Amino acid sequence: IVLALTLVVALTGCATKQTPTPAPFQPVQLNPDAYVKKVDSFVVVMDASQSMTEDYKGRSKFDQAKELVAHMNQTIPPLDYRAGVVAFGSGSCLDGKDAKVLYGMTSYRRADLQTGLDSQKCAGGVTPLSEGIAASHSSLQTGSFGRTALIVVSDFQEIYEGGAIENAKKLKEVMGDKLCIYPIQVGQAGKRKFADELAKLGGCGFAVNADEISSPNAMADYVTKVFLAPAPPKPAPVAAAPAVLDSDGDGVLDSRDKCPNTPKGVKVNADGCWELKGVYFDSDKAVIKDPRVLDEAVAIMKANPKITGEVPV
Repeated sequence: IVLALTLVVALTGCATKQTPTPAPFQPVQLNPDAYVKKVDSFVVVMDASQSMTEDYKGRSKFDQAKELVAHMNQTIPPLDYRAGVVAFGSGSCLDGKDAKVLYGMTSYRRADLQTGLDSQKCAGGVTPLSEGIAASHSSLQTGSFGRTALIVVSDFQEIYEGGAIENAKKLKEVMGDKLCIYPIQVGQAGKRKFADELAKLGGCGFAVNADEISSPNAMADYVTKVFLAPAPPKPAPVAAAPAVLDSDGDGVLDSRDKCPNTPKGVKVNADGCWELKGVYFDSDKAVIKDPRVLDEAVAIMKANPKITGEVPV
């Protein structure tokens, strides 16, 4: 009877135990117009080994790792990146492989990356991080991917550190300053020593604990630091040059035209005034010596019928 009651109590306890529901995540919408790309490509290397099935704060570390990558994916602005996701582990969860490409390398599409992430349903086996890095290396060697962020999401337990460091160094030798490594540790923050070593090897990345970037604002800050740089200020609009006016079209600008309404077609002097030159008379006579000099005046008056004039006596 005692044994039966104990069993019933135990089973009841198991039945009532519930997995905590993840808090809703509302990603911060980063304005792509405010930034330029800090990197051209990124690869997420995710731990899908047996140690990731352990509980941390009431949920498996594997579920938390997938959720974290999903939140990152929701926060990255839709810029022209190339991206990939690689899982490492062993056994049937990875189709008998030590590392499996879930997505890419290809043009980054948020929905497609999420589909690749969702395809990894379980975790199991040993922790061959070295093979995960090697798979990333192979993907990156298939093309020129420019500045690249290698984001390693793991609990960093039961890892053959020597192999992982060796393959990370090989990748660094190939890519040089174009490669930065950003480890994210899922689980106890006290076991982050190796994550820090990986980041230091990259020379330009940094390690964090998943708890540190779990909130929308913290994730936005992380994405900004890893993926983005401030956009350069837009050049100030060039002021339009002031209009240069010659209202009467005589070739003399209004600013120095002393006769601003000369009729069309007249020949003007430097002050913009019409002059008839060469009108000569004999002494004490009102007869012009050469009347052809008035042909210009006649043509101008015909072209401008409203013009009036005076002949002083």
